[in-house]
Amino acid sequence: MDGIDVVMDGQDFALPSAEAPPTEVPSTSNGFGESGASGTPKSESPGADDEGANDEEDFSAAGYPLALKRQGILPTGCCYDDRMKLHANADFGPSPHHPEDPARIEYIMRMLKRAGLVFSGSDADLIPILQKTPNKYMWRIPARRATREEITSVHHPHHFRWVEELSRKTTEELRILSKKLDQGRDSLYVGSLSYEAALISAGGAIETCKNVVSGRVKNAFAVIRPPGHHAEFDRAMGFCFFNNVPIAARVCQADYPDLCRKILILDWDVHHGNGIQNMFYDDPNVLYISIHVYEDGNFYPGKPENSMTPDGGMERCGSGKGLGRNVNIGWHSQGMGDGEYMAAFQKIVMPIAQEFSPDLVIISAGFDAAAGDSLGGCFVTPPCYAHMTHMLMSLAGGKVAVCLEGGYNLEAISKSALAVAQTLMGEPPPKMEIPPLSKEAARVLARAQSYQAPYWECMRPGVVDVLDMHAQKSKRLHDVVRESQRLVLSEKHGMIPIYVQRDGLFNSYENQVLVTRGIHKAKKLLLVIHDP
Repeated sequence: MDGIDVVMDGQDFALPSAEAPPTEVPSTSNGFGESGASGTPKSESPGADDEGANDEEDFSAAGYPLALKRQGILPTGCCYDDRMKLHANADFGPSPHHPEDPARIEYIMRMLKRAGLVFSGSDADLIPILQKTPNKYMWRIPARRATREEITSVHHPHHFRWVEELSRKTTEELRILSKKLDQGRDSLYVGSLSYEAALISAGGAIETCKNVVSGRVKNAFAVIRPPGHHAEFDRAMGFCFFNNVPIAARVCQADYPDLCRKILILDWDVHHGNGIQNMFYDDPNVLYISIHVYEDGNFYPGKPENSMTPDGGMERCGSGKGLGRNVNIGWHSQGMGDGEYMAAFQKIVMPIAQEFSPDLVIISAGFDAAAGDSLGGCFVTPPCYAHMTHMLMSLAGGKVAVCLEGGYNLEAISKSALAVAQTLMGEPPPKMEIPPLSKEAARVLARAQSYQAPYWECMRPGVVDVLDMHAQKSKRLHDVVRESQRLVLSEKHGMIPIYVQRDGLFNSYENQVLVTRGIHKAKKLLLVIHDP
């Protein structure tokens, strides 16, 4: 297992790892066998005839028909590996014992196969299909173990060693540690293969994002676990060991500096992604937007132990050069649904994202805000997830990588993931009725806009709410101008304002009707009407 990574998705075949030299291997589920330096399968002639129909110049390094790539026909990628299911609680029982269950990714892949998005037949049947319509199915992206260097690009080396040490502990030690950690803000269980699964989860996120950035696929979905967005620089927490998305983002920025400088990370998990936020809090090239339940800091992950560490409050906008690159949309309570999430996207997420203009979009896709998830307690439907995905696909030239985070109702997570995958593959989002936005949620969005207004032109309102300004005892600009004019006319010409006896007119024309002294004695009147 140390020399090669095995993609175990019902078809057992080996792919060389980055550390091992290429070897002859059976065909992959993309219909291609021999692996190149990039770790993506090269083309293998399926019984080529004398005319050399599959010459090297007809295919890219990824084994993709160049004629179709030149036409802009690229497939959607999918990354999955059964070894990620090996992360399990050391305290085994007869029934599911934890919401972060290995079945989460299994159910999603089963749903994708059942819907016909992932090919489940033999390679012999797949090869002719790929030659004619290579975007008919999701293009399999092999997962691999992330390296120490990749992980420590965002995590402290001590943290890496702490996770690695889990693989050397006895079952009894792991049980004691799980009992200690699986409570409070830590909320973590550990097992003997948690380290292995966490490496593959991070490596899967890296390969997914790299395939999107390099143009091997148009977009991609990484069905990975354990999740990552709660893991801090030096600490595992919230079911998370390594923070998959920041690791992938840093690797892409390092490996593709010309193609991937600015990255948008959109986190729609119902819980705030504290780890992602804090890793990029002062980074001007990474825009982090999180839509989550906040409940005044009482909803998980809650307030950090260190008061100097920012939480998921809307006033947390970044620091230093990254000021304005952190956007928190923190709901006041659970119970949010399609109306609130669509409004958040239309009013805040998309305007800011378009102004930022990223090179890559990574979705930290937790599905625990989905209807039916008891931990999230919200009501977002699969069509809403499809529409949000579709809007994000308008950014970065369509370069969107979706990385699974939370979501603990197996039916809800499967249907929601399917809706996202279908949208990535080009299916239009289904028609949906958008419920009205609640007044309290509207106030939350208005507050979020006000906090971001100093940093984003699109958040500065073009139309002022007059009633709201009056309530704050503000003055209209033309009232200020008129008052200044009255003072000038009074000092130079002795003119005074005349009282308008109708209340409605008085409020609008106060200080705007001026007369000279002694007007009642004048035989002739000169009436001047002008605009300032």
